[in-house]
Amino acid sequence: MRQIIPLLLALLILCGCAFRWEHSSKRHSEFYRDDRECQALAGSASSAIEPGRERISYESCMWDKGWHKK
Repeated sequence: MRQIIPLLLALLILCGCAFRWEHSSKRHSEFYRDDRECQALAGSASSAIEPGRERISYESCMWDKGWHKK
């Protein structure tokens, strides 16, 4: 029993720190939609971009949608 309590406390702390982005008016469910959109726009390092277009970073996309890091 003594070993379970510290394990549970560690899990609670880790779960609380897992969500790094916050928004003043959007809910966490809306984060996942914006997250998917920004991941698709940013693409991976190996994905090709059209000539003349600038690559959008994931973070700048999230900032444009109003999200900021904690």
